[in-house]
Amino acid sequence: MIGIKQLLKKHQKIIVQVTSLIGIFLTILLVLFIINSGFFSDPLRVQEWIAGYGSIGPWLFLALTYIQVVIPIMPGNVSTVVGIMLFGIGMGSFLNILGIFLGSVTNFYLARKFGRAFAGYFVKQQTYDKYIGWVNKGKRFERFFVISMIFPGFPDDFICLIAGLTKMTWRKFIFYFLLAKPVTLFIYTLFAIYGLDFLYNFVHSLK
Repeated sequence: MIGIKQLLKKHQKIIVQVTSLIGIFLTILLVLFIINSGFFSDPLRVQEWIAGYGSIGPWLFLALTYIQVVIPIMPGNVSTVVGIMLFGIGMGSFLNILGIFLGSVTNFYLARKFGRAFAGYFVKQQTYDKYIGWVNKGKRFERFFVISMIFPGFPDDFICLIAGLTKMTWRKFIFYFLLAKPVTLFIYTLFAIYGLDFLYNFVHSLK
């Protein structure tokens, strides 16, 4: 028994590293399986799945929203729609914003800790090449960051990773994010929900 303890102690670092690598590998396989299954691309399937968990549904949805920011397992617009359908405009928007905020803070931290190579893992090379140049633009990047949080069409999650590679402070990152993202996300959510409802009613009125 003593020999085993000594062996474990001697090779502790190697054991921890190997175990961590196995865990990361299995996690990647699970994520790839979920993505390829197409499950999270269908808002109705996600809605039914979360609703089946009853009172812990909001916590599950918050966790999914957070994860999809850090590890994009589903399109962001899917989580937005599901949140509103399940919990209403008020609570659904709050959970969306909170999950996205926590995920964005995590991205900022991970990029700051692990650098450019890590930031490039989660996007296509074309997207990486298009935006990575902003890292060395100082104040111009801060303005670009705010604009990207306000207007749709930008890869927000990746831009938060880029922010972590710049000299932007934690205080500025959180301030800019909270200044721009929550209000615009809420407005776009309302526009999407009521816009689809209007379009649906308009099409049916033509019949």
